[in-house]
Amino acid sequence: MRKNHSKLKITTKQKAYSISDSPFYKLSNKKKLAELLFVKASEFKNLTSDENYKVFKQLNSKGKSRQIEQPLLNLDRVHTRIASLLCRIDLPNYLHSGRKGRSHVSNARAHVGNKKVLTTDITNFFPSTTEKQIFSLFYNIFKMTPDVARVFAKICCYKQHVPTGSRLSMVLAFWANYKMFEELNSFSLFRNVRMTVYVDDLTFSGENINREFSSLIRKIIKKHGHLAHKGKTHQKQSHEVKVITGVVVKGNDIKPKLSQFKELHNDIQAWKLVRDTGLPLSSLRDRISGRLYSMGQINKRFKDKAKSVRNY
Repeated sequence: MRKNHSKLKITTKQKAYSISDSPFYKLSNKKKLAELLFVKASEFKNLTSDENYKVFKQLNSKGKSRQIEQPLLNLDRVHTRIASLLCRIDLPNYLHSGRKGRSHVSNARAHVGNKKVLTTDITNFFPSTTEKQIFSLFYNIFKMTPDVARVFAKICCYKQHVPTGSRLSMVLAFWANYKMFEELNSFSLFRNVRMTVYVDDLTFSGENINREFSSLIRKIIKKHGHLAHKGKTHQKQSHEVKVITGVVVKGNDIKPKLSQFKELHNDIQAWKLVRDTGLPLSSLRDRISGRLYSMGQINKRFKDKAKSVRNY
């Protein structure tokens, strides 16, 4: 674990096992927990402090700011270790985020065809996933003793909720809400509807999607302490074009959103203006190649263009 802060990353070592085979399962003493996290038990008190986070505002592509709660170096190491172990647990097929070979594109592709589609997301998913839920996860699902589950939950949380800027956030929020996702999936299957999950984005497709189905989905989400985002809940008919996790789905075809083409065009125009001036081009080149690579997940021809830009 003696790595530079910037080089920390989640490692699964290509392992996959059930919860009952996880090293966290039935943990009954803090010393063993400390050994698993590569720390001393005496460090737990310091690791549970909210002072271990850098908190700042970050603007998204739409100019909207959100608070980022990023663990500092020592806690970041611990969070990365926890995430690495949690990511080795077998995941349900409906989950497309945080796993190798899946992406926002595979999530969209799961719903191609002339089907009715319901899309929604969970409002403030990480902040609304509480320390109480994390404790319940470790105590009820991982079968830890109460004292171990309590300190583990505190190590994982910022101000009693899942932090928004940790490597641990995505996988922890999923498992903390596992019962909700399972109930949503069971209900969908009962209605002959397919469900997929991408972080906090939920997508449902099938001919039995209607207002009643949408209402019952919202009720299940609310029952588990969350709210479906009203402004991001959309129901589309079979013949309509859908946008699913940023990907346009039309019948059996998928393609990038028009906004992605516009942003790429603007960057390329800027590239043409400055490429012969001798000014630094690395950030612009990286942005263009990043856009092309993202679009290349949908259409492979963009990946070849991304390589050409990188080699320019």
